[in-house]
This record gives sequence, structure tokens and C-alpha cells, in this order.
Amino acid sequence: MNFETFFDIYMRPNGRDVLQRDGIEFKYAAASLMIACSKADMDEDPREREAVTQILQDAFDITQHTIERLLTFADSASAEEYLSVITRLVNEQFSDSDKRFILEKLWMVAHADGHIHDREVDFMHRLAADINMTEVDVDAARKLASHALNSV
Repeated sequence: MNFETFFDIYMRPNGRDVLQRDGIEFKYAAASLMIACSKADMDEDPREREAVTQILQDAFDITQHTIERLLTFADSASAEEYLSVITRLVNEQFSDSDKRFILEKLWMVAHADGHIHDREVDFMHRLAADINMTEVDVDAARKLASHALNSV
């Protein structure tokens, strides 16, 4: 199944309401952005993939089978030409609070290999601009992610 068909079936919202975190559309969008973040430094470190899996389990309380489906989709959806579709969905259908939530989880993925690469920082700032988040939002999300990781 190609991206467009999958998007139309599983992600395209039925209405103009804000998507809820427990909805499948939200989960697919979040997974896609996390996978894209893990690839942003051009080094697909297995620790980042593990972090994505763990975040999806913790944040959304979903089964391993569903996570595998999310990750399979996210691998193809993380391509640059598809990210614009996903960021448009996030921008139009996610609340500001949920956008900040996603930014925090993305920073956790970026931290997973032990250091933040310049390309990951660039990815975060570009994504934040695409979803109408500010530098303050990006910095706050980074601090929250760092605090969450240090308290584990």
C-alpha cells in the first residue's frame, strides 16, 4: 500500500475537529515524526529506534503488533515528500499542547544515542516552524525531555 492510500485510510481526519491523542491518526503522525527525527542525523542508531518504540508504548499504551504497523508506515512516511503532508495534518489538527507533547517526544528520540546532532537540531527547528511552534516551545520541549530522561 502506498503512502497516499494509507494516509487516506488511516490518517485523514473525518472532520475539522482537533485530533485526540488516543486516536490512530495522532499515533501514526507521531510515529512518523519520531522516525523522521531518528533519521535526521543521517545515522539510524538502533537506540533511537528503541526509544521510538518505548515512547510509543509509554505514551500511547499500545501493543507491540500495533507499534510494528506504526513503524512500518513511519519508515516510508518519514521521506521528505511525505513529511509535508504529515506536518500539515499536525498543524491543522493538533492542539498546541499536543504539538508541544510531540516536540518533547522528538527530543527524547534525538537524545537516545547519547548526543544531539546539528541535523537533529535543524530538524526540530524546521518542524517547529512548520507546525507554528516558537523557539520558546522548542527550548521548553528540549528541557522537558532532558529532565524526563535524567529522572529515569
